[in-house]
Amino acid sequence: MQCAARCSLRGCRGHCRVGGVLMSRPLAAVPVYSMRITGWVSAVAAFAVAVAVLLACYWRTVQSLAWAWAHDGTYQYAFLIFPLSLWTAFGLRHQLQANPPVPSVWGLAAMAALVFVWYAGRLLDVNLAQHFAFVALFPALVLACWGWRALWVLAFPLGYLVVFAVPWGDALVGPLQDITAHFSVRALELIGVPVLLNGREILTPSAVWLVAEACSGVKFFIACTALGCLYAYLMYRRWWKRAVFVVLAAVTPVVANGLRVCFTVLIGETWGLKYATGTDHMIFGWQFFGTVLLLLLLAGWFFRDPLVAPEQPPAHGGMPASARTVVWLVAFALLIAGPSLASGLAPPAPPQTMRLTAPAIAGWSGPQAAADGWRPIFRGAAGQVRVSYQSVTGGDVVELFHAVYTGKPRRGHTLITYGNDLYDSAHAQILSSASRRVELADGRSTTVGELRLAGATGSRLVWYWYCVDRRCTRSPALTKLLQAWSVLQGQVPRSSVWALSSSVAGDDADRVRTKLHAFAQVLPVPGASGVQAQQPAVLAGSQP
Repeated sequence: MQCAARCSLRGCRGHCRVGGVLMSRPLAAVPVYSMRITGWVSAVAAFAVAVAVLLACYWRTVQSLAWAWAHDGTYQYAFLIFPLSLWTAFGLRHQLQANPPVPSVWGLAAMAALVFVWYAGRLLDVNLAQHFAFVALFPALVLACWGWRALWVLAFPLGYLVVFAVPWGDALVGPLQDITAHFSVRALELIGVPVLLNGREILTPSAVWLVAEACSGVKFFIACTALGCLYAYLMYRRWWKRAVFVVLAAVTPVVANGLRVCFTVLIGETWGLKYATGTDHMIFGWQFFGTVLLLLLLAGWFFRDPLVAPEQPPAHGGMPASARTVVWLVAFALLIAGPSLASGLAPPAPPQTMRLTAPAIAGWSGPQAAADGWRPIFRGAAGQVRVSYQSVTGGDVVELFHAVYTGKPRRGHTLITYGNDLYDSAHAQILSSASRRVELADGRSTTVGELRLAGATGSRLVWYWYCVDRRCTRSPALTKLLQAWSVLQGQVPRSSVWALSSSVAGDDADRVRTKLHAFAQVLPVPGASGVQAQQPAVLAGSQP
């Protein structure tokens, strides 16, 4: 290049003269670096071996992660995340080769921490911890095998992998349902449709519409955000443009889902329910989301930045081959350490079978067989009981559910796990959720969760809380932490769930809350004799 002799790269202002022809930087030749000279051959080989070790040693986690992707429609997009991350990383190979690999001991520290997280997740049967640790080990391996410069160059593909390959979006379902319900009701009010909002129920003159979990829009939200991040990375070079488009990609599906529900209700009110439900409802939803996504990408296309080859930084010195080899060998050892320690764990004791006797409650007659209108699902419990009580004064009925899990959490015998729930989602949906402060029988107070359910048998309130030994909370996450702390202390935790339920007729929800609070105040607390495992046969209405 003639311009290389006459001016610096900055002085050329992005243009070079080759053979008398002015060329822009995107068409300029890309510097070629010898992989053999800079040590990248051995570095890539070491990384490939590390990935093979990672997949082989953590194959059970790989299977669990793939199962979550395949069996939950929310995360089916995640099958594309690994290929897309690999593709974007491959496009950065020339920037990687600009500097020799300099393995970092900080990468080994990150690997050690992640292996510990995975081991704790395996010990306590927490899939999310295992999935996160497995995926996050890839950027830790890059740091350990190639160094900080390589980690910085591959920051986007590695961050994209960690954020979107781990199934983490379940907690978004409830908030998205609430946002969708409120947004659609406000939109219907602006249009002039008579409408009322009851939790997640939308009441119109012709029907009662429920914003169910499938209507939360979480699938479109996560998939659109993932696509928006990739699109912003590929189309823009200025950081503020990328940030604006990512925010737009996250907000658009939420607004679009609210409009979809609004239009669905409007169609049902105008042309009849048969056009707003069933197959027509599904087809309209997919067409609407597809159109919104296309418009979003087209809008972003007009503001794209020109493709410009990034400037190559000056090459820096590498690390001696012997030092690199030591770091790589330690990385291999750390990868093997976690599964090796897990395989050395003593096999869990077989689940204990318990028979729980429903306690006698002062001021309430019973226990009696519970009706089938409300049925919590907690599989693998050592024992559980579901009965009903009737107030001796007012005749009010309260149903009690109690399930106990003994020992440390393990596969098939875990209190907080996928599939265990306080209601059967096939027959009921959550209208609203809240928390209440309750005083228990021994004078202690705790915060309980409240669910307002709607189903074929009508509306009902459910109060629930979890206990690990004598420490109680409404939070599933805190319950997991209490179990972990107990196991790490060498104790054998006893975990349980308590749930109270009563039907709600009309607008008497406050009266039902008063009734549930009065029942909870006289309910024997964990550790009291009335709720311990009993040897006699359980009373009518309980379940083994």
